[in-house]
Amino acid sequence: MVTNLGEDGQPTTKLTQVGNYHWHTDKSYHAVPSLMTLLHAKELPPEGGNTQFANMGMAYAALPEATKQRVAGLRVVHSWAASRRRAGAPPPSEIEMRERPPVEHPLVRSHPETGAKTLYIGNHASHVVGMPEAESEALLSDLLEHATQPQFVYTHHWQDGDLVMWDNRCLLHRALANYDMAKHRRVLHRTVVTGTVPF
Repeated sequence: MVTNLGEDGQPTTKLTQVGNYHWHTDKSYHAVPSLMTLLHAKELPPEGGNTQFANMGMAYAALPEATKQRVAGLRVVHSWAASRRRAGAPPPSEIEMRERPPVEHPLVRSHPETGAKTLYIGNHASHVVGMPEAESEALLSDLLEHATQPQFVYTHHWQDGDLVMWDNRCLLHRALANYDMAKHRRVLHRTVVTGTVPF
C-alpha cells in the first residue's frame, strides 16, 4: 500500500514513504530492478495528490552531443541507503542493508524491447563509479534537472478507481504533496513487476 496513513490509520504528515515524493524509478537499488509498476487508486483527497512521470528516453535524446559522449559508458551505484538519506528518512538497519546492498547500473541504459537509450537516474542513484564525489553529485543533479523539465513530464490527476501502469526502465516518477496530508486520506495499491538486468 502507498498511503499517507499513520499507524493509527489516520492521515498524517509524518510519512514513512517519504521517498515517493522524490523523482525515482522503482527498485533500481536491486541487482535486477523492476520492469513496471501498477498503481490502483483506492482512496483519494478531494484534489491534489497527483503523480508525475518524466520520460528518460526523451530526456536523453535532447541532451547535447557532448553530454552524451561524457556519460557514455559511465556506471552509477544505486543505493537504498542513499535514497533514504536524501529523503530525510531514517537509515536502513544492518539487516536491511544486507538484504539490499548497493548495486551498479549503467547511467545510460538501452530499453530491451525498443533499443532506445534512456537515462537511468533518480533518487536511488548514489554516485558515479570512479568519479570524484563533487563532480558526481553535480553531474547527477544536472541530469535530473534536465530530465524533469516540463516538456518531458506528464502529471496524472487521479480519479477514483484509476489503474495506472508504467515502464520503470524509461520513466521516473514522484508523488506530489499538494494536498492537506493531515486531513485527507490517500491510499493506493501498488504492484511491482521484476524486470531484467540493465545493459
